[in-house]
Amino acid sequence: MTRLFEKIGRLIENHPFKVLLTALFLVVVMLMGARNIYMATGNDTLVDAETEVYKQHEEMEDTFGGDSILVVFEASSEEELLSVENLAKMWSVEKRMAYDADIYSIMSPATLLHQMTIRQSEVMEENVLKLSDGLSEMGAKLSEIGNTLLLKEVPDPKEMEEKLNGFNAATSNFDKLIDGQNNIATGIGGFSDGAWNAAEGVSTISGKLKELGNTSAGNPQMSMQLTALAENLDKSASGLKEMSARAKKLKEGPWETAVALDGIKDRLGSETEAMKDSLKGGISPEELKSMAEGFLTMGDNLMEISGALAMFHEKSDMMEATLPRSQEEADLLLYEEGNLRTVFSDVVKEGTTGMMIVKLNGGVSDTRKVEIIEELNQGLSKENFDTLSYIVSGKPVLDTSLQAEMKVNMMIMVGSALLIMLLVLALVFKVQWRMLSLGVILVSVMATLGFMGHISVPVTMVSMAVFPILIGLGIDYSIQFHNRYEEEGSVVSTVKHVGKAVFIAVLATILGFLSLYISPVPMIQDFGKMLTLGVFISFLGSLFILLPILHIRNTIGKPSSVQKKSTGAEAGSKVKSVLGGMTGFILKLKYPILILFLLLSVAGFSRDQSIGIETDMESFMPQEMPALVDLHRVRDVVGSTDQVILYLTGTDLDKAASLESIKETGAYLEAKYPDVITDVKSLAGSVMLFSGDETLSFQAYADTVSDLPVSMSRMFITEDATKSALILNIRHLPTSELEEFVTSLKETMNESDLNAAVTGKSILDIEMVKGLTSGRLAMTGLGLILVFAALLVIYRNPVKALIPILPVVSIIGLSSGIMYLAGISYTPITATLGALVLGMGTEMTIMLMERYTEERRKGEGREASMKNAVGSIGIAILASGLTTVGGFSVLMLSDFVILRDFGLMTVVNISLALLSTFVLLPPILYLMDRFLLSGKEKKAAAILSGKEEMSA
Repeated sequence: MTRLFEKIGRLIENHPFKVLLTALFLVVVMLMGARNIYMATGNDTLVDAETEVYKQHEEMEDTFGGDSILVVFEASSEEELLSVENLAKMWSVEKRMAYDADIYSIMSPATLLHQMTIRQSEVMEENVLKLSDGLSEMGAKLSEIGNTLLLKEVPDPKEMEEKLNGFNAATSNFDKLIDGQNNIATGIGGFSDGAWNAAEGVSTISGKLKELGNTSAGNPQMSMQLTALAENLDKSASGLKEMSARAKKLKEGPWETAVALDGIKDRLGSETEAMKDSLKGGISPEELKSMAEGFLTMGDNLMEISGALAMFHEKSDMMEATLPRSQEEADLLLYEEGNLRTVFSDVVKEGTTGMMIVKLNGGVSDTRKVEIIEELNQGLSKENFDTLSYIVSGKPVLDTSLQAEMKVNMMIMVGSALLIMLLVLALVFKVQWRMLSLGVILVSVMATLGFMGHISVPVTMVSMAVFPILIGLGIDYSIQFHNRYEEEGSVVSTVKHVGKAVFIAVLATILGFLSLYISPVPMIQDFGKMLTLGVFISFLGSLFILLPILHIRNTIGKPSSVQKKSTGAEAGSKVKSVLGGMTGFILKLKYPILILFLLLSVAGFSRDQSIGIETDMESFMPQEMPALVDLHRVRDVVGSTDQVILYLTGTDLDKAASLESIKETGAYLEAKYPDVITDVKSLAGSVMLFSGDETLSFQAYADTVSDLPVSMSRMFITEDATKSALILNIRHLPTSELEEFVTSLKETMNESDLNAAVTGKSILDIEMVKGLTSGRLAMTGLGLILVFAALLVIYRNPVKALIPILPVVSIIGLSSGIMYLAGISYTPITATLGALVLGMGTEMTIMLMERYTEERRKGEGREASMKNAVGSIGIAILASGLTTVGGFSVLMLSDFVILRDFGLMTVVNISLALLSTFVLLPPILYLMDRFLLSGKEKKAAAILSGKEEMSA
């Protein structure tokens, strides 16, 4: 490996311009991928998409829709909230959004109101057709009577005259028919009253015809025809009364019917008067003929009315349902006996708050969510709600705002990290062009960002911390090369002596980060990918960008460099002297130091399992972020938005038996978990609400499923009735309690007749917690094994492979103890601390151990070698460690709570890594010295020192 790095050094030294330009060209190629970078905040960042839990959740969202955008309207009173003006504006917004293919459903007070008018229009249409058929039959019967009278003689003319008097008086009831038809055209209330009046009028005529039929007992055929006519009129009257009870709204159209009825009234009155006059003193054949012709005329007129109603039925545009135009009409639909109908309970809260729920399809991209939210805001703004205030909220709105906040925070963190590192380098790293290392690592980080775009690795709330981390880690490699180059003045010598040590450190760091790949939490896997790529690219940047620039600098401006070098060397000599003196003191106290670290580490490990786990994504966000504040306000109105969804599969789930089973299951679960479940929503509950009667049979409820508003039914049942959703609204629970509830719920549902999968966002949260608790220890353990295995392969010495890891293990224990004492919980990012400490800490320990063995090979004694090693490389380790601390410290300035806690613990861990490198590692190396060098190396060192063998 030493020969390989020597060849690399010669390549850089002989062709610095070519190497530099090639490296910069590759950087540009990688940067081209930056345009593909995207922010990710969805469920797939929390739970692996290949798990059964995630697949069930996705299937449920594909079937019943995904996240919802909530628009909360607030008014000073219920009357103001539900005014026809505001309802019309809500409906206008809905119509604007209705054509978006990525919207699953929209529901608001206006939606339900519109669905009710549609249903009533369908009922009216059906009854208009029945009335048309009835009048047609009545007209036919009157024509038959007329034809019969032409052929038969009427017995007892005087009695017939009396009945005709009554029948003539009944023609005044046609005024009620006419008024009813006119009222149909003027509105809901008018139609209802008019239809009732019309029914009464038809009933009166029916009664008179029955009496007339009874007086025609001598003429059985005529009596039967009159009786049949009366029965048909009764059916028509019943139809009108049903329309009066259920009809609510029709557009213009009945005027034609009213005109025809008016004509019949006049004709019927004149004809019956004529018949009555002709009966005085008897009836002649001519008079009988005239009366018969009168009945024929009435029959024809009724047939004309029937035709007009049939035409009215066929003209769908004449019966199109719209929102009520007057407040009186709207109130007839909204209220029942002075109270708001229960069907509106999901969209009207506490009387003064209304909701519009815009449910998106499952799997909608973040880009489309942004577009839909923008379109919705534009629609609301355009309607100019003067008497209402509104908030647009929900998870999609929060995610969109979060992504924008992440971008701003990333830029602030990177900028702050650069400023802090500039200051640290200026104070600690006393070499020429000390800021060059920072420039090189910045280029490397940008190249890493571009490479992420090429391989489609997203930026998440966890991985956005990568950039300050990489700046802190990557600059370490540049400082090590830069520091050694200032000592040697040769690229070949620098790469030969430091290249192997830095590469081993980089390899150990990468292996530590590779352990993040086994985490079941996708955002941690992406974090690991970005760290491993970034560390390796930073190493290559230090080798192929930094060193060529330094060599070109010395080649072009050597005289001034030598002068500056002497100044830096003088400052470095003072630091070296201080570090050397400190090392001597530490070696004298080696045993107490080892015992102290051992005890503190064991104590820390013993408290690790007592550290809490935080998985509430909202607690990680900037708490003053407007979108989060709005969401909390919405929850204050709506209540808890936590849900567990029972995803039901089967057949005929909309039938009576299924509805009864679903209803009973919901009631049973509410009774079994009263402290957890706050509300249950299902198809059965929805049809009961919509019917307004909770005492009907389940068969009656099943018959009304088709009457549900589409926006409501789609939330609970598929068109083929093979899938249904039973939604359990639950109070917000700590993770442990939530897991206990879900476990118990699954056991309960396993005993149920329903085939149910337990899904929902709460289930994903539990899955993430499992990933954090089990994956955290596994990641740390795997990292230790990988690093040890790699060092064992490289050194072929188990003791030498173990020594750099021992201080890191101690740091992990100390870190757990500090987290416990500080009350800091594990999060998706702090759960990676073990792997991060392993990756970052071994880099420092390996560098010091390599320099110590180098000094020992020169024949120096143990203490002298330790002092020289710490004094020489300690400057670089201190500078890189402090710059790394500076890089991580900016995380504590982040608005994201998750990054603040992570920044604090990382600063603590890097500080512990520096402490263990300078305080714990020297005693370990001193005591384990005999295992570090091979027999040949010991003999060679003894010859160099002029001794027969090295001191023990």
